[in-house]
Amino acid sequence: MKRVIFLLAIACFQLADGIGQSSVLRVQEPSEKQQLNMPWRNCIAVGRAQNLLRADLLKHMEYAQKIMGYRYCRFHAIFDDQLNVVNRDPKTGRLFFQWHETDQIYDALLKLGIRPFVELNPMPQVLASGTQTMFDYKMNVTPPKSYDEWGYLIESFTRHLVERYGLEEVRKWYFEVWNEPNLGAFWSGSQNDYWRLYESSARAIKRVDAKLRVGGPASSKANWVKEIISYTSKNKIPLDFVSTHLYAQDEQVEFPDRKGSPYKVGDYFSATIKEVEKWVKASERPDLEIHWTEWNSQSAASAEKITWGDNIYVDNLYAASFIVRNCIEVDKVCNTLTYWVLSDIFDEGGIPHTPYSTRYGLLSIYGIPKASFNAFRLLRKMEGTIMKVGTDKPIPNGKGLLVTRELGLTKILLWNQNFVEVKEHTDWDGRVEIPTENDSILNAVNISIGIGKGSPWESWQQMGRPDNPTPTQIEYLWNQSEPAFSFIRQEVKKGIASFPFRLKPGEVQYFEIAAPGQAVNSKYVNPEEFVIWDKGMGERTK
Repeated sequence: MKRVIFLLAIACFQLADGIGQSSVLRVQEPSEKQQLNMPWRNCIAVGRAQNLLRADLLKHMEYAQKIMGYRYCRFHAIFDDQLNVVNRDPKTGRLFFQWHETDQIYDALLKLGIRPFVELNPMPQVLASGTQTMFDYKMNVTPPKSYDEWGYLIESFTRHLVERYGLEEVRKWYFEVWNEPNLGAFWSGSQNDYWRLYESSARAIKRVDAKLRVGGPASSKANWVKEIISYTSKNKIPLDFVSTHLYAQDEQVEFPDRKGSPYKVGDYFSATIKEVEKWVKASERPDLEIHWTEWNSQSAASAEKITWGDNIYVDNLYAASFIVRNCIEVDKVCNTLTYWVLSDIFDEGGIPHTPYSTRYGLLSIYGIPKASFNAFRLLRKMEGTIMKVGTDKPIPNGKGLLVTRELGLTKILLWNQNFVEVKEHTDWDGRVEIPTENDSILNAVNISIGIGKGSPWESWQQMGRPDNPTPTQIEYLWNQSEPAFSFIRQEVKKGIASFPFRLKPGEVQYFEIAAPGQAVNSKYVNPEEFVIWDKGMGERTK
């Protein structure tokens, strides 16, 4: 008798490293009803505040918002000197503030139905203690000369937001103090300097209203999470949430060439996010929300190949399976999973001018969806009760599926992640079996993301990587960005519907299965009206 392994589909079947095995996956009713939380929908990122004054980026956001329904948006540099927020009277030395452009930025977001996830940085030059900057737009990363003046800025800024948008609205926003202060490139001060910055910011916000939400440390690689909880608890400093960042290639930073890594290949990202939830639950503040305010599909095969500005794995097919797998694996262990970033209208190193530039966007500068965007597009469809799935053999590592059911629709999402750290990758084939009450006919739509069918980066490579494509070439890339759709009509015998699949490395597939609808018939239409219509429309002109 075969031993049958039953798991919730959300467990992702990371069970074994089998190769080339055909899988039979059987959908069954779950013992308890659960749905996806979709924390990736809670927030999306753009590069910096000033980018949101551009019509092309707002157009990209409007397009994405109609499909994804994001709740918040995070970005750097709301106090960018180019926005002229903070000024000092040369005669009196007093600070004064100008909010015109920040108002335009927040107005544009709210018009799209997206609230700000406010990142408090950088240091305005008139407040800065030094001249160290980051990025093409010269974001100052030094501590303030006066923490009192920094606190005055934060309180004045917060009061203005409440006056403009209303207290009940701004209570729904998040205020995050700084960005990656544990890295010298983003914060020239010490950890203690950051604690002073955090305390000054948090107390300034709470002076406006105790129910406004403030948190941090917005750190890289899940650092300082334990420390900020301990420090704020010990010193009675407000902390409403913790935030941090993670990228898959951080494993190569922490464990060069994966030497000493405690994680299986491909597991670092999801395992770290799960570990942070355990830390918080075991801390002095187990009630804290956990917001991952930066991540994407940047990966590296070795420590030598780490790159933060020219990483093909954000543009090519790899991103699709990486995103689907990891979003499902960490669905229950965080409040927010903010993809960095929405669009290649992104100027940390200057806004790119080529169709694909291995920058971070889900959409190219032309607004053309990448494989990454299409992965989220399919994830967005997976509403409904999570079904149980059984298999009579382990599923190879990196491959998996999720099945949900909503009213009369059964939805299946499958992925085949190819790990950049290994050379050999295999197809994954099999079939998904769905029990039905009796013999019937089912209709299914299949959507597939692959090279040239939802992943246009590879098509651009084949075109010779034109810097300035013609209108027809751009039209071709739009065509290549659309996943492949097919329709399946299946006659079900013996109460089991069977849907075969085959995924090449990196591919993602989606099935949506429903009973066929009834055609319009005479019960609902008056046939006499058609007789009169046919006669009248068939007459010759007078």
